[in-house]
Amino acid sequence: MSRSRTERLLLTADGAVDAQGKTWPDFAAWCAAHPGARVALLAGPDRTHSLRVPDDLPLADDAARQGYARLQFTHYFGPAAQQWPLAAWPQGVCALADGDLAALQTTAAAHRVRLTSLRPSWALVPADDGDTALLEGSLLTWLRRRDGRLVELQQRHADDELLQQLQGTRVLRADALLAGAGNDEAPDFIAQPSRARPLIWAWAATAAAACALVALQAQSQHDEALRLQEQAAVLDRLARPAVATKARPPNPAARSRAWATAQQLGTDWAALWSDVERALPPGLQLAALDLDRSALRLEGQAAEPDAVTRLVDRLAMTAAPGEDVVLTRLQRPEAAADAGGLRFEVQRRSGAAR
Repeated sequence: MSRSRTERLLLTADGAVDAQGKTWPDFAAWCAAHPGARVALLAGPDRTHSLRVPDDLPLADDAARQGYARLQFTHYFGPAAQQWPLAAWPQGVCALADGDLAALQTTAAAHRVRLTSLRPSWALVPADDGDTALLEGSLLTWLRRRDGRLVELQQRHADDELLQQLQGTRVLRADALLAGAGNDEAPDFIAQPSRARPLIWAWAATAAAACALVALQAQSQHDEALRLQEQAAVLDRLARPAVATKARPPNPAARSRAWATAQQLGTDWAALWSDVERALPPGLQLAALDLDRSALRLEGQAAEPDAVTRLVDRLAMTAAPGEDVVLTRLQRPEAAADAGGLRFEVQRRSGAAR
């Protein structure tokens, strides 16, 4: 077997099937027989759930689509769905409901096997326009493509009535497609290196600038803490000779300020800023940002109220237990120069703070 070729392996309820039609007890057995190989895994509808996201939902990116899908999967399949790995593509999201991705990667590494991807089995279906049914045991995945886009995707049990309804539709078997070309449209549970785009570089530059600002603030706070500690030590020395029989305590206010400043030094400011940055939808202009470990205040201008609503929803999804996200102001400015926008203020704070 060539080391440079990527093999395909279909994970089934009975084990794993390779492109030659051989069934293996499990992925570990295949790896033991193919040390040093490259393999792409396909998981069928018995292991995955696929959700086609409606086109009219205002979901701007993969993170927004995954947040929406997480709510849907949890609603239909219960709390266990909150831990399922998710993978998005432009029209939907897949969940890996049965399978330990970390264990698969560990098994591959133990045999020097490079695991290049893990996709749903419908990735085997050629990306041709029309209707296609992919049959895998008692389960069937039905796909409809128009103008090169996947516009419909359903997963059902393949009973006789359903197969009768699909007369005239192309019906394929997943194991028979392992040697074919397939398509790269399906999502991948193993993150792939992305191509650098100007927007990505712009976001990276913004993040770098934010990290540099946080570092400067942390250094300034550190210097201030040292200065306050030195002042407290001087107060101690001055207080001792004034009353020989009883030493006076150091200045409580200086001690409190030094302690509060030192506490700020242990905060992961970069992570806090990243959470805020990911929550910002397009169409918002920030005018002010107050951020500490327990509260957040954003003030700015939006072209439309929907953008502010999306900001509140995203901040609410990342809020810690006991925190509330509140839209405290939304008004149209009186100045004629700002007539085209809405001014807003959003706060995230402890539920006890009012």
